[in-house]
Amino acid sequence: MEQLDCVVIGYNEGDFQDYRAMCEGSGAGSPTLQIYSKEYLEVDGRHLSWMDGLSALRNRATGRDDRYHVGEVHNLAGLYLSNFLRKAGLSAEAVSLFSAEQERLADLLERGPRVVAVTTTFYVNIMPVLPVIDFVRAYAPDAHIVVGGPLVDNICMDGVEGMAQDLLHGMGADSYIVESQGEGALVELVRAVRRGAPLDGIANTVTLSDAGRWVAGPKKPEANNIDHAAIDWSGFSPELIGTTAQTRTARSCAFKCSFCDYPMRAGALTTASVDTVRHELRSMAELGVKNLVFVDDTFNVPPKRFKELCRMLIEEDLGLNWYSYFRCSNARDEETFDLAAQSGCRGVFLGIESGDQDILAAMNKLAQDAQYRNGIAQLKQRGITTFASIIVGFPGENERTVQNTIDFLNETGPTFWRAQPWWGNPKAPVYQRKELHGIEGEAYNWSHHTMNSREAANWCDVMFEKVTESVWLPLYDFDFWALPYLDGKGLKVEDLVPILRASQEIMRERDRATPDAVRLTSLNDELYKAVAAVDMAPSRFGFATV
Repeated sequence: MEQLDCVVIGYNEGDFQDYRAMCEGSGAGSPTLQIYSKEYLEVDGRHLSWMDGLSALRNRATGRDDRYHVGEVHNLAGLYLSNFLRKAGLSAEAVSLFSAEQERLADLLERGPRVVAVTTTFYVNIMPVLPVIDFVRAYAPDAHIVVGGPLVDNICMDGVEGMAQDLLHGMGADSYIVESQGEGALVELVRAVRRGAPLDGIANTVTLSDAGRWVAGPKKPEANNIDHAAIDWSGFSPELIGTTAQTRTARSCAFKCSFCDYPMRAGALTTASVDTVRHELRSMAELGVKNLVFVDDTFNVPPKRFKELCRMLIEEDLGLNWYSYFRCSNARDEETFDLAAQSGCRGVFLGIESGDQDILAAMNKLAQDAQYRNGIAQLKQRGITTFASIIVGFPGENERTVQNTIDFLNETGPTFWRAQPWWGNPKAPVYQRKELHGIEGEAYNWSHHTMNSREAANWCDVMFEKVTESVWLPLYDFDFWALPYLDGKGLKVEDLVPILRASQEIMRERDRATPDAVRLTSLNDELYKAVAAVDMAPSRFGFATV
């Protein structure tokens, strides 16, 4: 079989038991343990992620070995990069979920790829990268391994000295790409490896010197043409893509929320043409895609373009249901909501962040409470599923502002919601005013004038108890993006809601100071019956493949 130029490896979820140990090791009252407490189900005495718990209960009812996982929705970074390489005349294949596709990955590595590229989207430390590199070394010892993506950008943001040297050595790759886009650098690196040429002059790469130190190559910001980079979906099989798929129509974000540094790293908002999106969606529909996830950070911005996209979807009538991020403050007329519904919108992720106007202003959200309330009402009227994401503990947060958010959620009643403690990102704009706010620390270990991270974790638990008019969504390997995946498996929102409510009651009971064992047994029985009653298509992955 012909040698491959590159294999791109998508997401590695890591081991849930390792994650559990890390969270429990952070101590009682910590944000990480608070988050964990709302993410797992206990099945047959084992702590499982919520989705694995669902799978285990289904398997008990069906006798099958199904492991439902959002990784069945193919990792977009893997598809995008392999497509970009192909357009440059290079042969490339992508793997979506490392843990579940090791047999397929081993087959691809047997084809002797010159380069293996490892993506790091969603990683906050190097741990998920390590088993991937070990696996590649075992099956393709001659392959050049390059790691890139957000994790590497963060490690090297201040250069490649000090701790960056240790972390890059710790990961164990042969080179790294440091660029918010990076696809151009990957093409040049693969071409160089193919020719046997030196790598140390390639822009936006970090390579190892003869002295054993990591050295950054020349810096050259990439501005890849988003229309040219559109995915040629005909190059992928229906079996690989499945009924639910992701795509993007824009790069970066038009806003500058003070808790987020993404727009600073990604540059100005860049959008694909409507015709480019049209051709992509036609190809996806031909593959059998039914549920479409737009991963654009603000899909309905600019508003005029959003309406054009919706009209195109209506005109094409491809039978696609779609899901996206949605900004209520930029949906300024009823036509926007009508077009969204008519074009197939089934669910939206709302970055609400807070139900308190003072906190929204401090976050630079450029949104009004009234806009949020109107937006949720308009979406609900049209049968569109809504998920409200909340941050607790941003500078200025206090008991009053948290109560305002609780009231907001109960009064507006989005379909789903979740609150998490604020994650202190020292690169975010708010840290430029850290003295003003009294910010000390970062990540999930911080304090400021009005709250600290442990108090924020406690307030999340209070909200979990007091928000009654919306249903909590787990985070670990679930989140809002599990909804289109589960819909594609036959588990509709109206059937998922009672299952999630039942699991929420289990979490409430087990987190009490003295849980009622009899009630817990009864609640677990109710959960099993609810899961057993739904009709779901088999999964692509099984526990035996992990």
